[in-house]
Order: sequence, then structure tokens, then C-alpha cells
Amino acid sequence: MKRKRDELNGQKEDTTSRIKAELHPRKKVKKEVELWVENAKRINVEIQNLESEVEASSFLSRGFLGKNVCKKIEEVEELLEKGRFSDGLVVDDPSWTGQAFPTPSLVGETIKLKKDEILGYLMNNEVVKIGVHGMPGVGKTSVMKLVNNELLNDADKFNIVVWVTVSGESGVVELQNKIARAMDAVISEDEDGTIRAGILSEILGQKGRYVLILDDVREHFSLEEVGIPEPSASNGSKLVLTTRSLDVCRHMDCRQIKMETLPEADAWRLFLEKVGQDLMNIADLVPVARSVAEHCAGLPLAIIAVASSMKGEYSLPIWRNSFNELNRNVHSINGDVKDMVIQRLRFSYDRLLDPKIQKCFLICAAYPEYFGIHKEQLIRNWIRGQLVDNMGDMQANLDRGQAILRKLVDNCLLEDVGNGRVKMHDLVRDMALRIQHQLYSS
Repeated sequence: MKRKRDELNGQKEDTTSRIKAELHPRKKVKKEVELWVENAKRINVEIQNLESEVEASSFLSRGFLGKNVCKKIEEVEELLEKGRFSDGLVVDDPSWTGQAFPTPSLVGETIKLKKDEILGYLMNNEVVKIGVHGMPGVGKTSVMKLVNNELLNDADKFNIVVWVTVSGESGVVELQNKIARAMDAVISEDEDGTIRAGILSEILGQKGRYVLILDDVREHFSLEEVGIPEPSASNGSKLVLTTRSLDVCRHMDCRQIKMETLPEADAWRLFLEKVGQDLMNIADLVPVARSVAEHCAGLPLAIIAVASSMKGEYSLPIWRNSFNELNRNVHSINGDVKDMVIQRLRFSYDRLLDPKIQKCFLICAAYPEYFGIHKEQLIRNWIRGQLVDNMGDMQANLDRGQAILRKLVDNCLLEDVGNGRVKMHDLVRDMALRIQHQLYSS
């Protein structure tokens, strides 16, 4: 009986590990699997109690207990047979309404007003397509993540919220695939364009009232060609896109919402949130820190990157030098908005100081745009490339790699997106690629 109990416990542990591997958003554990795990726990306790009874019993009573032992062994064998679950442990979760995101650190009335404005249009029937536009790094994606999460918290209005990161490389087929994958569906690439569009339209139509959020749209496109049903008051669905181009909003007939840079007060609050409130206790640093914050031009992405890289720094000469570096970089650009943002992000890279850590960062740009980079795989790549100092054994090397990764995340050069992965903001990646070009062309 003890051998059978150990076998059952081993199968229960394997089942628990399989559940962890198979369970992800849009999935839930099968009821029969949950029941099997509960039965395995129950029988384990019953066997332990029975073993105690046998040990404490007299010779005469063991014959009666022996029948119970045989019965329990049969029960375990039956449970072992039922616990194979060869067809998987999870199923689609019909109650899933969308993917929530970590809440971005954007403070102040400006962001709240934009979020509320977008939500207001989503909640009425007059506006069905919304275009959130603005310069790079101004917070378009961040404010839409706030909107996305609020929609999920209030599930009465829409059946599902679908988030798709479009980026510049998405043609019609790739966009169709991304939208389908966001709903855990697949469209065969063997079909012609018209049929693929029809299939996607049917998938979306089956969801009922939906909000489709298309982040980082670089060019206008035909909803009909892709297979997105035209949102209307009658079908109750909405389309929201973020873009750097006002022209995209106009061509796609969207209600235009412009994301402005943060006003000075909000920008300073965000800077302090990231650099640390302790800074305010050192009177000599405050004016210089304010000047550094002003050089971020009210751009949340730049503010977060620069402030994070200066966190814990209380030396006045270092702060003055940082201001001078930013001042020099700002005056060296030709007025292009993207260049302006990238120059400010470059400051965070320069603040890494250690050339090996800088190389660890630059390698991340080799991954595709918006790619979810597996943390452990990335660290092992650093180790193989001898970018991590040899600490004596593999575990110590992995720990050192984790410390480097943490520094890159803390400096906002990488974003922790959960599920053991990190991502690069597209502007941060552009900055890394420029640095690589400068290094290898010189």
C-alpha cells in the first residue's frame, strides 16, 4: 500500500507540474482534473490514517483491516489509471475577456484626463473609431494600457477586449494572424486573402461586442481587406488605434485624440517618483535635478529612463555632469522628433558605465521588434558570449546575469512583461541599433 501511495503522490506532483506548464491566459483547468487532484489528496490522507491503524492494531484485528487495505489499493490503482489525461489538463476559458497589463507609472491630471476622454467615447454610441496620436515616447501605449485594464474591470459593456501590437512590419496577412492569435485562434495561410478576411470577420463577429485596440499603427489600411467588421452603434463594437501619424487617424476616419507632452508639474512629479523622493532632502541637488527633468521635454518615456538611471545618486558634480551631457546631446540634433527622444534615451545607456553591461543591453536589439525575450535564455546567451564575468560556477554566473538583467529593467532599458520575459520599447531598440551602427562603422 505504501508503494502505491508513493506512486500516486508522484503522479500528483507530475500532474501539478503539467498544470503549471499548460495553464496560461484564456485557459482554465478541467473540472475532472481538479476533482482528480482533490481525490488524490484525500486518498493520501486516508492511507496515512489506515497505516497508523494497522501499526496500532492487535494481531486478531489485522485480518479485518487487511480488507480495507486491499480496497484502498484498488481505489489507488483506479485513480492512477484515470489520472493519465492524455488529451491535456486545460480547456478554453469562456469567461476570459482580455489580457490585463502591468499598470504604467504615469502620474498627474493630464494622463487621467486623456484616459477618461477615451473611456467616455468607448462608453457612448456616437464614436466607434478612436485614433490616439502623438509624438514618440509621449505615452500613447501607456494610457491605452490603463484604458484596457479599466475595460476589463468593468465587463458589462463589452464581451472582450483584444489588444494587438501592430508595428511597422505588419502587412495584411501578419495583421490578420496577430488579431487571430490574440483571440487564441488560427487562420490558415493557405487560404486566399478574401477567405482569410472572411474567417477573421466571422471570428470577431462571434465575440459579440468587442473593443479592438491596435497599438503602434504606422500606416492606414482597409478594415474590409483585413477582415475587421466596421464598428457601428448597431453592433456595439469599437476600434481604437495608437499612432504617431495624424494622417493615419484621418484616413481611417477616427475621432482624433492627441497625446500631449506632460506639463511641467506632472513631469516633475513623475521624475521624482522614479528618481526617489529623498532627492528633495538635499537642497543643492533640487535645482540641477529640475534642469535635468526639463531636458526630458515632458516625454514620459524619456523622464522614466533618465530618472531611473539617476536613482540613488546624490553627488552634486555627477548631477551637474548629467545636465551638461543632456544639454550637449540636445543641441547636437537636427530637430527630428524621433532623434530628440532617442538622444534622451541614450543618456540611460551611457549611465550603465560598465562596457560589458552595455554590450549585454545591445545584444537585446538583435531580437525582433516587440519580441518577448525569455530571461533565462537571454542570460545564457550572455554567458556563452563571455559578457558575464566568470564567477566560478554556472549558478553564480546565472545569478550575475540576473543582476545585470535587473539593472537593465531598473534603468527602463528593458520592460519586464511577466511570464519570464522582457521586451524592448521600439524607441529603445532603435537607439540600441544606432549605437551598434556607430560602434561597428567607426
